[in-house]
Amino acid sequence: MAEYTINELADISGTARRNIHFYVQQGLLPPPEGAGLAARYGDEHLLRLRAIPVLRSRGLRLDEIRTQMASMQAADIEKLIAHPQPVPPIKEIPPPRPPWPRAETVTRYVLAPGVELLVSSGAVTRQPAIEELVRNAQRLFDRPAKAQANGGKE
Repeated sequence: MAEYTINELADISGTARRNIHFYVQQGLLPPPEGAGLAARYGDEHLLRLRAIPVLRSRGLRLDEIRTQMASMQAADIEKLIAHPQPVPPIKEIPPPRPPWPRAETVTRYVLAPGVELLVSSGAVTRQPAIEELVRNAQRLFDRPAKAQANGGKE
């Protein structure tokens, strides 16, 4: 069994030192033998470091990788690395819907200060009813103003 320092393991695996420390902390790798400058990593560490990118390419999160590798022996990990399964194709995403509805022409009627009625241009066939509605609404809104001017009498 080979022994590696953290720097050697990082060079051989192509994994940054901080990622190796993180993987140990997260339980993806077993802790090294020894501590500090005397810490030594073995072939199992290297094997697991090579398996992590394979499992990540399958879309697994780190917690899922930890769970899967916990039940794997060295031979299983070697098979995984030697015969990585192809990444499933990405599902086709339908084109986005337009963010805004089409522009529409409307007619704006002022019924009273701060009160408006918007009528779609598609309501042209109802024009006489709309005009009657506007007249009645304007009369209703005008009534309180007349009543106040007459001292509350109408």
